[in-house]
Amino acid sequence: MMDRPANGQEATKNFALRRRDFSILVAQSEVFNCEVLSQLLKDQGYNVVGRAVEMDDTLQQIRVKRPNCVILESEMSGRRGFDIVQEMQQSNQQTKFILYTSRPDFRMVAKAMQMGFFGFLYASDGLEELYRCFQTVSNGGCYYSSGFMGLLKNYGVEMITDSTRDELKRLTDREREVLKMVANGHTSDEIADRLGISYRTAVNHKAHITKKLELSSCRQLPRYGIAVKNYL
Repeated sequence: MMDRPANGQEATKNFALRRRDFSILVAQSEVFNCEVLSQLLKDQGYNVVGRAVEMDDTLQQIRVKRPNCVILESEMSGRRGFDIVQEMQQSNQQTKFILYTSRPDFRMVAKAMQMGFFGFLYASDGLEELYRCFQTVSNGGCYYSSGFMGLLKNYGVEMITDSTRDELKRLTDREREVLKMVANGHTSDEIADRLGISYRTAVNHKAHITKKLELSSCRQLPRYGIAVKNYL
């Protein structure tokens, strides 16, 4: 799970106090689901400023009401929904979008992840997952629910946490290259040969990577590298 607050109980308490200041627009394709979700959120103290079941209405309400967040159903949005998200981003509107999907299409999911959605929810998620998503997004984080993570695994896609992504940012381009080679099973000799550096330099690179990633020893590099290889 990504972006869990460090002080969980305190963060949850603080968020509960300011839910009314976090405005939400619910955009779902079915009227019943839209109304039910809106009422559930209202019952939890959220500031639901509108409901929409069509994309044109969604766009109009976003422009007029300027909600902090829109929970947008993928089956309703499709390509038109992505156009709206892009339009809002280009106009510098601060509205954040959460994608909700019940009948996922991998190409659509991949596109959404590139578009700058801040939250990703799957139909199997419970209400607590939804509330944690809003809490994380309101704090500026990006949230992938357990159901959505499971969906990605079914597609053969592994996600890394924000903390792991921050760890990787500590590495230089050369260190990332070395880590990827380690993940691919190359020895220090092979790394030195392929990169045109000395054996000692290759070993030093591995030592520096281990230190930056706060691993206990270089022996942990292969396992770590395999886990994050797609993000190097």
